[in-house]
Amino acid sequence: MSRKKFTLKKLLKIIVGLIVVVVLSFVAFVAWSLYPHTNPQPLPSNLVALDSPEGIKRHQNAAAVADFKSLSDSFQAQSLASYCGVASSVSVLSSLGTETSQRTFFTNEASQVRTRFNVMFGGMSLAELAGLLNAYELQATARHADEFTLAEFRDVVELNLSTSDDYLLVNYQREELGQGRAGHISPLAAYDRDSDSILVLDTAAHKYPPTWVPLELLYAAMKTTDGSSGKMRGLVEVSLSR
Repeated sequence: MSRKKFTLKKLLKIIVGLIVVVVLSFVAFVAWSLYPHTNPQPLPSNLVALDSPEGIKRHQNAAAVADFKSLSDSFQAQSLASYCGVASSVSVLSSLGTETSQRTFFTNEASQVRTRFNVMFGGMSLAELAGLLNAYELQATARHADEFTLAEFRDVVELNLSTSDDYLLVNYQREELGQGRAGHISPLAAYDRDSDSILVLDTAAHKYPPTWVPLELLYAAMKTTDGSSGKMRGLVEVSLSR
């Protein structure tokens, strides 16, 4: 009888030990997957890195660069894998004079729109991105890509990026850019008319540099359906409240 009890106790210890190992392994995996890891990716041939000779030339020739310096000075790479919208928002907020961080971004007002936990594990939709910025008393307007044409998008981009104190954030599907299937959010910093390309300050700086993207291609990437909302991706125009 005592031998049977000893065997049972030993078995229970083994089972408990295995459960602990599994739980700790799962927690470690989740924690690892939440954080970005430096893993530079090559750009498709139709995308141009800002620090390349062609990228520098486009920046020097571009007329619509009013937002470039302020965004570059305030730019933050995403601190978590799902924080592209948070990093984009914090960069714009800082450019407009509101100092915050990705750690302190979720104020009581912002959390009414979407909580830190929900963003951490599910990101955010275009409407939620605008709502989070509106929680900071900014003028943030979401526009889904099926609400405007390619020509209208070009006009919005050129006008916005030619004036200071207003910004553009875009929500797009990376797959259209040849960067793997994933929804993403980043700010726009410049427009070069000669190449008809837009400078995207990619918040996933652990993988991609600031990149010139053909305007038509970015429009196509925005004109995709976000599975979480059932609506098309698009852009958010941000400025100080009037």
